[in-house]
Amino acid sequence: MKGKILGSRYQVLEYIARGGFGTTYLAEDTQIPGRDLCVVKQLSPSVEAPQFLTVARRLFKTEASALHSLGSHDRIPELLAYFEEEEKFYLVQQYIEGKTLEHELTPNRVWSQAQVIELLADGLKILDFIHTKGVIHRDVKPNNLIRRSCDRKIVLVDFGTVKNLLQGQTNLGQLTVPVGTQGYMPAEQARGKPRPASDVYALGIIGIQALTGVEPLELEEDNQGELRWTHLAEIDPQLAQILTQMTRYHFEDRYQSARSALQAVNDFSQDVPTKLQLTTTIDRSVLDDSTAASAKTENESVARSLLPGINLGNPIEPSQSYSVLPNKQTAASKTNSSSEKSKFTRIIFTGAIALGAVIFGGIYFLMQQTVLQPQLDRPAPSDIPDSSTPRVKQGEGFRKDL
Repeated sequence: MKGKILGSRYQVLEYIARGGFGTTYLAEDTQIPGRDLCVVKQLSPSVEAPQFLTVARRLFKTEASALHSLGSHDRIPELLAYFEEEEKFYLVQQYIEGKTLEHELTPNRVWSQAQVIELLADGLKILDFIHTKGVIHRDVKPNNLIRRSCDRKIVLVDFGTVKNLLQGQTNLGQLTVPVGTQGYMPAEQARGKPRPASDVYALGIIGIQALTGVEPLELEEDNQGELRWTHLAEIDPQLAQILTQMTRYHFEDRYQSARSALQAVNDFSQDVPTKLQLTTTIDRSVLDDSTAASAKTENESVARSLLPGINLGNPIEPSQSYSVLPNKQTAASKTNSSSEKSKFTRIIFTGAIALGAVIFGGIYFLMQQTVLQPQLDRPAPSDIPDSSTPRVKQGEGFRKDL
């Protein structure tokens, strides 16, 4: 396939990935002076019946039209072309340089809350856009989220509506089939009835995976099918509540739109201290003892400033995952101590200001006395003799009268 020119224009450079619906290649546009890079997705139906191909062709054009509309968004690859060649369908899209989140979500590596908040905000903005266009992605997962190299922003790729029909489906009347990835796919989507809340669920699962370092299929569930994960993460209760509502088992209990979930995330992020933005990801699988101790101290400082009620427990071992649980007694003690320190600081600060005012006033008064005293000692103008008037000597007038 390498070197082959598709659609008389796009020359295949290398293989990128293969999925159940076909193959993705990196190619270049030979009809552009700069020979811009692009992504060519080859969709190969597994059924060659003429009737099947007719339906597939119609759905392919509908999908291409939807992608063309979605391409106006900065976080979605632009659709450059679509065509059929040798009974194979091709989508040509803008090439996004970067790496998928799969490279960042590895075992024993957890994200900071700031990073997860940024992920949720970016992802929910994209989902809100596509949902208003009447499109449900249906396969939101780390492999389909690319962190763009130029600005580190998240881009959502692989809008695979057409592959619903192309993944070995022989029943032409069944146009909506289960599509998605286990672990990121909610129950209603597994039954072939995805909703906008299904995409919200998938993004929430990615957020939980980032915070815990645990794969979705390894998370425990309670008797109602709800995920049990908060004990595995250092997390603010409000953010935990947001992620919990995004990933509830029944779609009726979740945020009913990406926009409502985004509003909750924005409300929470306004309350997060700026210091949280400085927290960095720590990969415990590669830390040595000294680095781990330094990282622990930094994380404890940030955690205490953000969540004074958290009990940070024992030192972190580089090769072990850990959890941080609230302790009511410790929280109350630390809160009281913090309150007393704050009160004492305010008293000192107020006293310092008062003392400074007294000193400044005394200096100002002394300066005024120094400047005004010479003026007070100087004789009044009426007491100074006029040099133009001759002086009469004492007794002179009396002798003339005699």
